[in-house]
Amino acid sequence: MKNLKLKKGLTALISAALVATFAVAVPSSANAAEGCSETGFIDGAKFVAFQKCTGADGNGSKYEIRMPEKFNGMMFLYSHGIRNQVLLPKIPVINPDGVYSVPRSAPEVAPGRTAADQEIIAQTLLKQGYALAGAGVQVNGWSVPEAIEANVNLIVYAKDIFPTISKVVSWGDSLGGHISQSLSEQYGIIDAAANLHMAGTAASQYSYANDVLWMYKTLFDPTIKGNGYTQPEYAGDTRGYMELIGDIGKLLTVLGALSAAISANPLAPAWPASATNAPASLKGIPVRSAILLIGLLAGMPTQSNTYDASSGPKGALETSFGLAISPALAVLENTSTALALGVIGNYDAEMRCGGSIFDNSATDYASRLGDNGDIFAAGLSGKTATAGMLAFLNKLNPVAPRVTASASAVACINNQAAYTGKISVPTITVSQTADQITPAGYIQKMKDLYEASISNGDAKPGLLLNIWNKPPDEYTEFDSAGSPKAATGITTGTSHAMYTNDQIMVIAKLLASAGKSGKLPSIAAAKSALKKDPSMFIDPNFKPALMFQDR
Repeated sequence: MKNLKLKKGLTALISAALVATFAVAVPSSANAAEGCSETGFIDGAKFVAFQKCTGADGNGSKYEIRMPEKFNGMMFLYSHGIRNQVLLPKIPVINPDGVYSVPRSAPEVAPGRTAADQEIIAQTLLKQGYALAGAGVQVNGWSVPEAIEANVNLIVYAKDIFPTISKVVSWGDSLGGHISQSLSEQYGIIDAAANLHMAGTAASQYSYANDVLWMYKTLFDPTIKGNGYTQPEYAGDTRGYMELIGDIGKLLTVLGALSAAISANPLAPAWPASATNAPASLKGIPVRSAILLIGLLAGMPTQSNTYDASSGPKGALETSFGLAISPALAVLENTSTALALGVIGNYDAEMRCGGSIFDNSATDYASRLGDNGDIFAAGLSGKTATAGMLAFLNKLNPVAPRVTASASAVACINNQAAYTGKISVPTITVSQTADQITPAGYIQKMKDLYEASISNGDAKPGLLLNIWNKPPDEYTEFDSAGSPKAATGITTGTSHAMYTNDQIMVIAKLLASAGKSGKLPSIAAAKSALKKDPSMFIDPNFKPALMFQDR
């Protein structure tokens, strides 16, 4: 086993995953001058004409509307995913091309993995007679209230200049899905909603990312700050920002060291040199076990874009690799995005709310393990090793200090116009079962909130359809030497990646049907629409675990 080499693939995977944190929303080209203009595109031998209207509302939120010449009366309103508020210098891996060095406020009118895919989706819908609209919120970061207001303003404006709009359906991805859902609950102006890998509440999303960040700091590099970038004494200077940049560098160093250690010796990889607080007894445990434990205690999927947590190379290692190593490698591949979300998200949230938003002073991490201690016993190196790692993370350990939040900042981040489950229009959700940024537990929480609203008389039954996107049973590939090969594309059901164009168009069709009829498609009709895609399924009995903050 010691000779099994992961080569440079794992480092590349970590780099790609970090970048993916910020690639959920693809920046559109800059808006043209404010106003409407006639334009169009060629579809085969046919010219599809539409009006394109751009501008900004009174708050400075940019908008775009596309109205086809042959309009069927329905407008698709799209909300894009989160965009970081803090601007970053060029940083290897995270911002190598400087994309995140400039403000991003352009609207988007359709989902898609790339700008080209977004345009394909947009043109396909325009050809079918649907109007499109989207707002680029004037404030980035976790800007749900501002985004909702921008969307309301956009709907009012769109109906004013195009009074033939009779139906509006809302869809969005990630934070945009959260915005779409909140908008549909709070205002009676949406006829149906479809939310793609929808984010949870701000409190739950930030707690998830910060649990990972705190455990990385505690176990692997105590010099990482992670929180408190906006101290009062920092007002007017760049100390907090420089601490953020420094933490990014330290996290990249830790990830590189972990990758190198596992590449050198997957069975018993060494701990990074930066783990100065870890005693020798802890460092006697393979560091891959600590990586896996972090994922389990945070609620992170143990499948990733490359690692299925079950298969292994042919031969003697086939079973042991799947049981002991693959889950840890999956968590490591997934972890980098959570770390980036943690530090950069913290900075954004602290700038917004004026203080630290994370508090784990009373968190009992040991109680979170539950049955996973037995399920992943091999990967965790047994009960004795697991108990030792949990003891190190205990709040009574003086070298594992907890974090205390600012009460006012917590109140601020909790008061972000979150959805409540009081669904009043047909609503569809689509989520990956192994999404490391918005894990499946967030949709389960949404289902629980909806069921509670029904019980309380605040919502009617039959308004929520949950569609799931799962990975194949086995997909990790190995080379002739038995080493895993880095995935060359996106493994369906993982990675918080946008869905394929075909999948998006199926959801668009279901959404349009719901908007027209005021009812969800039947389970049979929805399953029929998905029958050509074995990765998509509908199962009312599928119940992923809630995220820890939501329990």
